[in-house]
Amino acid sequence: MKQISHFVGLSGIGGVQRNFVEYLNYVCTNKPEFHHKIYTFGEVDEPYNLPVEVLDIRRIVNFLNLVLDIISKRKIVHFYNNLSSLKVAVLLLFIPVSKLIVHERGTAWNQSAKQWLVPNFIAWKATLILSNSVATKIMLNKKFSIPVRKIKVIHNGINTRCKNQYEGKIYHSKSIFNIGFIGRLDTPKGVHILIESMRYLTKENIKLSIAGDGPLESNLKEQAFNLCNVEFMGRFNNPYDFIQQIDLLVVPSIREPLGNVCMEAGLCKTPVLAANIDGIPEIIENRVSGELVDPTDDIAINIPVGAVALPEFVVDPVTHEITPPRQINPKHLANKILELSLEEEILTGYAEQLHKRVVDYFNIDRYTLELHRIYQGM
Repeated sequence: MKQISHFVGLSGIGGVQRNFVEYLNYVCTNKPEFHHKIYTFGEVDEPYNLPVEVLDIRRIVNFLNLVLDIISKRKIVHFYNNLSSLKVAVLLLFIPVSKLIVHERGTAWNQSAKQWLVPNFIAWKATLILSNSVATKIMLNKKFSIPVRKIKVIHNGINTRCKNQYEGKIYHSKSIFNIGFIGRLDTPKGVHILIESMRYLTKENIKLSIAGDGPLESNLKEQAFNLCNVEFMGRFNNPYDFIQQIDLLVVPSIREPLGNVCMEAGLCKTPVLAANIDGIPEIIENRVSGELVDPTDDIAINIPVGAVALPEFVVDPVTHEITPPRQINPKHLANKILELSLEEEILTGYAEQLHKRVVDYFNIDRYTLELHRIYQGM
């Protein structure tokens, strides 16, 4: 039985972590064709309930075992979001590499194009680069000149086996139209745009609920201080608990390599209004399975210490070129929210189409099948 050694950061509970935990729980229960080991750096500060022991490489014995796994010709090592890591580059500089996969899920947006040496060196050492979207593949190629032949796209997948428990939304019996955002409260998510749009909706029966925490939380609460139609809900460890409560999910991101939250909304039959940027259109087909809004404005945001900087480039989903980032116009977003709040039939159709797309394609079975084919071929 082949061994797969995963090296993944498990501090926090973002999309990378949720997708990895869902995959590992799924394969350990349903697809026990490989032996899995997990290496991480730092404390595991979330209740992941993983079926495999997590080995912290700050302990020298675990670090040495990881090095031996990288060297071994009988083991596959799978790194997650380490393509821009200087520490990983230094490690790989001094050891031979046998079967190494580097899985890029978004860190390429944070790295300056001038810092091309580290990602190019790691990509050269790696056997294969996996990307979670076509947009990520474009970013790696256009920004860092990593050859497209070295990159394979495997879209994320979520566990859809609970799909029948979601009944869809009932709009006509509600006096309040509930829109929501869920995610990390940080610069790339564009939450400040959504809060600003609510200033144009104070006379409407529309309420915004924000779920999440992060370095922009205090700034965003200050921005929303005088708005009675905005509520902060804190963090939800299970996103479905929140998404089921709202009538429309809004994803106003400045950059979004793929957008797992759009899949999670689809599973819940919650319609989505999102920015037309990066990998989001790979999930949402405009006016078929949701609506997309083009970012047209210069970005207006104060970035506090500890927050993620604005990306240097994003991917234009129409031209497939990288371009400086923009943000959605808040008034235009408000008009779109108001328009959709009055269109029950359209929203129901979007939700049904997105649900079908997620169940048919963005599922953990398809993701596992594609990934395991790669493992088997190495």
